[in-house]
Amino acid sequence: MKCGKSLGVVLLVAALVAAGLAPARLILAQDGGPGVIVYASDRTGNYEIYSLDPETGQREQLTDDPGADLEPVWSPDGETIAFVSDRDGDFEVYVMRADGSELRQLTRNFAEDRMPRWQPNGEYIIFSSDLNGQWDLFSISADGALVRQLTNDEYDERGPVAEAVTEVVPTAAPGVPAATATPSQPVLPDASVNAARLNLRQNPGEGATIITQLPRDMALDIIGRMADSTWVQVVTPEGRMGWVYAPLLRVNISLASVPVVNVQFIPPPPTAIPTITPIPATPIPATGVNLVAGIVVLEPAGPVCAQTFNVGFDVANLGTAPTTIGGTVSLVDSRAADGSIQGTTLGSFPVLAPGQTYRVNMPLTISTWYEEVHRITLTIDPQDQIPETVPGDNGRVIEYVLAKGPCP
Repeated sequence: MKCGKSLGVVLLVAALVAAGLAPARLILAQDGGPGVIVYASDRTGNYEIYSLDPETGQREQLTDDPGADLEPVWSPDGETIAFVSDRDGDFEVYVMRADGSELRQLTRNFAEDRMPRWQPNGEYIIFSSDLNGQWDLFSISADGALVRQLTNDEYDERGPVAEAVTEVVPTAAPGVPAATATPSQPVLPDASVNAARLNLRQNPGEGATIITQLPRDMALDIIGRMADSTWVQVVTPEGRMGWVYAPLLRVNISLASVPVVNVQFIPPPPTAIPTITPIPATPIPATGVNLVAGIVVLEPAGPVCAQTFNVGFDVANLGTAPTTIGGTVSLVDSRAADGSIQGTTLGSFPVLAPGQTYRVNMPLTISTWYEEVHRITLTIDPQDQIPETVPGDNGRVIEYVLAKGPCP
């Protein structure tokens, strides 16, 4: 710790004493004894996260990745560490257990996400991001499910990097009533999907290209709007950006505060007058199954050559009828440079009720073409064993860089 930070802590304690409030504890890790410091060091030639017990001098390396791991901060309960890493190409927010296990990537976008800081209740992490071209404050739930933009104006706004001392709990001096903490309120997303499925489009308008379909209740950040607020520009939890039809959202903010974006509106194509030709009518079922590809999560987020990692893939039934049988998911890993296949596997999912989502977990080990981009192609029901009302939305493709690890 630098001298300036140590002096700042001393001055803070002195100020509390002068005000009649003596610090009860300085929480680094809530173990009831001396706290454990977490910090970043380049002692191995690359920035990694370490823990240090100042009483015993015992040091433990918690991360080991070719990317730079920086800005670690304890959760209020001392059980989880949030930090940032550029292991996927740009800085994202990650969390892990105090011993470095159970690493999870929380943010996934093409921006720089920095300076994480826990809210006192431990349910949300505040961080800074240049997602919109300038630095703004965002919050994300500890499980990564809900993301919300907290500031959105012309100013450069960044949260402070949390100090090693994450909390000072004062006790009242004799005769002075103790302060009462105000419980933190849950942070609501800007909006959430209020339809069985919602098209995310490249531009506003029903004629714009569909990027993907968003499932019901997905949390969204609103970053722009048309002048009449009928179409809004959103960012999904995975970092995808696009336009959606606002009346199909539950909106938790005032759209008047969202900046207007000047972008081309694409109306639906004109409907051609068909030539009436008598043909036998094909009955359209009133209900049916609609399997839709959801998010993909890699654990750990940065796969390593010759080391098994897990591919989690969400399969959702957004139709109005249950599947009659379980199904399969195919996974193909290929080298992005030439499309050559490097590995394949299959996963399975059970019978899905309408509106149900199931995460298919598929372990995968790749031992070729490290330090190159790999492409994972996932397909639901590749043999078309389950009849669907809306085929064509059963696939997902993601890319990652395979780290060298132990491979020669």
